[in-house]
Amino acid sequence: MKSFTLLIFIILSSVIVKAQEEIIPDSIADKIIDHTEISFPKFYQTFQFIKTNDALIKRFIFIDVKGIGPAFASPNGTIKINLDYLKNKKPNFDQDRLIVVLYHEIGHLHYYSTTDRNQWNPENSEKAAFEYSLLKTKEMAEKGDCLPLKAGVKFMKVRSLSSDLKDAHVRALKRMVNESLYADYIRYINLHCKE
Repeated sequence: MKSFTLLIFIILSSVIVKAQEEIIPDSIADKIIDHTEISFPKFYQTFQFIKTNDALIKRFIFIDVKGIGPAFASPNGTIKINLDYLKNKKPNFDQDRLIVVLYHEIGHLHYYSTTDRNQWNPENSEKAAFEYSLLKTKEMAEKGDCLPLKAGVKFMKVRSLSSDLKDAHVRALKRMVNESLYADYIRYINLHCKE
């Protein structure tokens, strides 16, 4: 009886999770994205640019779920964006950090496309994604907008201090913040980003 109850619980839990991640129709998602032109104008411009210029992105899928992260990438070229972060401003998730997140997810796609599938592992994928987001936000800084790069460096350092070693993000960041590449980004900020 105990194992039957556990089985029922697992089945019901998976149904609830699937229902929570229901895909939002593009017509509704487009309206929410269009509204970010007012609420998150820099994010909106970056999203529009990426949407039309990054060949690795095959599709965007939109969900609206509280309590999970802002975006997720799949090896098939799909990026899932949680509209909850665009509809409801969240502490520590301003448009600069959302840009970092967007580039982070694209970084996963670059990892998947340049790494042999047999070599894929979550920690290395996260590290590559973090590095890609810093590379792209540094490009923005070189054009005069340092805020996404500063947000990326700041929140990566904060998250690296977590003790949750089950999280591949944390393990990747613990490695990354001690490497010269991360120090180079900090040096760049200190030299060129006075805002």
